Amino acid sequence: MIKFLCALREKTDWRTLLLHSSWSLTLTSGLSYFFGLLRDRIFAHTFGLSRTLDIYNASFVLPDLLQSLFIGTALSAAFVPIFTKLYDEKRCKGYAYSHQVLTLGVALITGIGIICAFLMPYLAPYLVPGFEGADLEKYIMLSRVMLFSPILFAISMTYGRILISVKEFFWWGLSPALYNIGIILGAIVLYPHLGMLGLVLGTLFGALLHLSVRLLPLKKEKYHFKTRLDFRLTPEIKETIKLALPKMLQYGMWHFMLLSFTGITSTLSEGSVAVYNYARNFQSLPVSLLGIAIALAAYPTLSHDAGKGNYEKFTRDFRKQRFRSLFYTILAAIGLAALSKPMIRLLLGGGEFNQADVNLLSSVLMVYCISVPLESMMHMYHRAFYSLRNTIIPSLMHAFSLLMAILIALNLKDSIGVFAIPVGFSVGLGLHITVLATVFPMLLKKRRQKC
Repeated sequence: MIKFLCALREKTDWRTLLLHSSWSLTLTSGLSYFFGLLRDRIFAHTFGLSRTLDIYNASFVLPDLLQSLFIGTALSAAFVPIFTKLYDEKRCKGYAYSHQVLTLGVALITGIGIICAFLMPYLAPYLVPGFEGADLEKYIMLSRVMLFSPILFAISMTYGRILISVKEFFWWGLSPALYNIGIILGAIVLYPHLGMLGLVLGTLFGALLHLSVRLLPLKKEKYHFKTRLDFRLTPEIKETIKLALPKMLQYGMWHFMLLSFTGITSTLSEGSVAVYNYARNFQSLPVSLLGIAIALAAYPTLSHDAGKGNYEKFTRDFRKQRFRSLFYTILAAIGLAALSKPMIRLLLGGGEFNQADVNLLSSVLMVYCISVPLESMMHMYHRAFYSLRNTIIPSLMHAFSLLMAILIALNLKDSIGVFAIPVGFSVGLGLHITVLATVFPMLLKKRRQKC
């Protein structure tokens, strides 16, 4: 906060600092995590580490897989470099491309979602092998309702990438906060009347808020919203598919890892799925506030540098942002580990969340903290590779490292229980970063030689 105030004092254009810099991502991420912590506190006091919370957390996994695999791949790997190039040439070309991505993405995710809804009774026993009887029926029902969320997020994520490309970071970052507010309203207002269905409906309302706030600034950008469907396979769409296919392997493995972690914890003691999700939420706080914020803010700059063939500036910018990310996230990981127990006692303790729950969660979180700088470095290196329009290398290596994380967790779960999840995750990420850091200079050298 002190550094932010100093930067605010030094900047003559405070609107740029607050709305269009990495600080806006940090501030909005902080707001999102404030409401995320409030959400977790309400859940902890209401449900504790119970099977009810296990089922609710598990119902997210398949919808998140569809959303990330078929939408997130194209948007994260290809959209920003292609959109910025078209946008720099002529604004309407960039917007036409975004509309094509939106049309194809929503159609695809809707069709797959309908198929998954019909197949849920057959898929569920394999996704959550530890759930049986009434628990399994509740999981199937909640998962089916949650399959509406990928459609809303497909639209929101497409508009969000436009905002990232034009450096409207504040409005992009505000969406997750509103999403958490929707979940909170579901827990407070709807759950007492509708039970677990109310929790899911609140989640869908949050997804609608997530989308709505991203539409507002696009009016200023003179984005023309279209109702006509556009299924044309233009050269840009073909390039998007080409760049997204390797990323699909990476995203597929990432969510296969999440499915596997949920499946592993569903076979452990009651509340293990909730412990894993709580620990992951806390661990992701410094990753989002610092690691992802810095990587996302650097992404458009790196894309422009690479697009213009200015690889000397690209190298300087990348090294500067990589150091910033590593420095801040290491400090954050140490602080989070040191404060884990008093922080969890303060934020979640009480109600159905007893001292034994506090001790278990804080211990798991301390192990998870090892992965904070590693995951942040992953995001930074991935954005650098994507700026060079290379998705194959990071995707293949990420898929391999995630497979290693799953195998490690499977082998350790009987001996160390839920601690196997953060251990496997950290080892897999460490392997991934080591390979990327070795290969990246070679790729950059080849690009320079072509100029």
